[in-house]
Amino acid sequence: MRDLLARTAHELISALGTGEINHNDLQEAQFGFARSIDDQLNSFVCWDEEVEDQGWELQMDLDGPRQFSKLPYAAKDLFATRGLATTAGSRILSGFVPDFDATVVGHLRQAKNHLMGKTNMDEFAMGSSGENSAYGPSRNPWDLARVAGGSSSGSASAVAACQCFMALGTDTGGSIRIPAAFCGVVGYRPTYGLLSRYGMVAYSSSCDQAGTFTRCSLDAALAMNTMSHPDPLDSTCRVEAEIDYYGYASQPLHWNKLRVGVIRQFTDPTTVDSRVLENFERSLAQLREAGAEIIELDFSVSQYCIPAYYVITAAECSSNLARYDGVRFGAEPQGEDLLERYLNVRSEGFGEEVKRRILLGTYVLSSGYFDAYYNRARAMRAEITRSLNSMFNGVDVIACPTSPQLPFKLGEKMDDPVAMYMSDLFTVFVNLGGCCGISMPNGFAEDEGQKLPTALQFVCPAFHDSMLLRIASQFEALCDWSFQPPDWVTDRLAG
Repeated sequence: MRDLLARTAHELISALGTGEINHNDLQEAQFGFARSIDDQLNSFVCWDEEVEDQGWELQMDLDGPRQFSKLPYAAKDLFATRGLATTAGSRILSGFVPDFDATVVGHLRQAKNHLMGKTNMDEFAMGSSGENSAYGPSRNPWDLARVAGGSSSGSASAVAACQCFMALGTDTGGSIRIPAAFCGVVGYRPTYGLLSRYGMVAYSSSCDQAGTFTRCSLDAALAMNTMSHPDPLDSTCRVEAEIDYYGYASQPLHWNKLRVGVIRQFTDPTTVDSRVLENFERSLAQLREAGAEIIELDFSVSQYCIPAYYVITAAECSSNLARYDGVRFGAEPQGEDLLERYLNVRSEGFGEEVKRRILLGTYVLSSGYFDAYYNRARAMRAEITRSLNSMFNGVDVIACPTSPQLPFKLGEKMDDPVAMYMSDLFTVFVNLGGCCGISMPNGFAEDEGQKLPTALQFVCPAFHDSMLLRIASQFEALCDWSFQPPDWVTDRLAG
């Protein structure tokens, strides 16, 4: 059974539905293997013990749209899970056990998937490396001395190391796509509103979006079929019609009719690592050879994306995190008066990065600086959106490297927050502009003797997700790409 753990989900669905593979045996093998290697990766912060003993004998509907069903998956510690601790990677939520499921978790539970446990993350999703977790950093399966990316570090690491077939993550400015790039898996950030945010711990409400880590684009489409439904509990959920994402993604693509935009500012050799750029240029050559038209784009406001993003998200986080006062969640506050209790519980419960962003957000929202910083950032966000809409008038999809760099060493950037923030240079525009994006592996590079993955990002306009997934899946077919776990993981599976 362990030889199946490195397969893709869509390859196993039919066999599970017909009973050729026993899903309980698959689940048992997955739990055993995931736990046997997690001491090296620190991907999980807790396990769902009860699910291990449950058996489901439901026959799947093989005539309807294909679903992500009967498979082991993991959820970022930002999603509420009934009866299982949800701490957002923070000490301040230690011991919090919800009595309800986040909507997307509920959809997966209804489809008889096995929640293995909660994955590690940067505290309250604030970080680009996974090093800001109260549980310690997750490690990159390709090099255990390097970061797995953030904030959804544990989810990316778990999928890459064959600890689960799919993992939920959240993407505020690249928190799915950056870890996916660093770990060599597919990271999909849907259009804002296509997956319900109900039951998701909020960081920046106008940018946060649930998404998936999978082993291929077709698996991401399967997960969307299962989770993308209207939700009356989330006023921002904008699902109007049921779409068969898997069916659409499986259709052939006429490459000679595809216009691919390449942002000039995102291919600057002074900004992008030469090895990342080399693999990206090779991917463009493959697209061009297949018949796609490559069009250079000028994203003149690109330099304002990072400043606008961090002003807006810091402002929203300072508001969202004001509710964490120790009265309803976390340890009981100590102090002689209410102010002292608040100061104590927030000082001890929040990590350094969360405090930094709360302070920044409080500053830009203050009466003397609201117009100077927050309103200007909002105006720049509108300009970024207009610029993207203008570019999409001439192209069908934008392609760029997901990250300007290879996975870096643990601790390498912890003392330089600005350098850490620049990790999101090629991803935040998607969230600010309301687009959908997917990161997918496009090769490997060597650094200090280590084989490390690189990644390509495709971006489409809002609500063009079916086209985005189709382009991604057909690009995988074009390049004859298939999921590759690190060698040591393959050896452990064989052993």
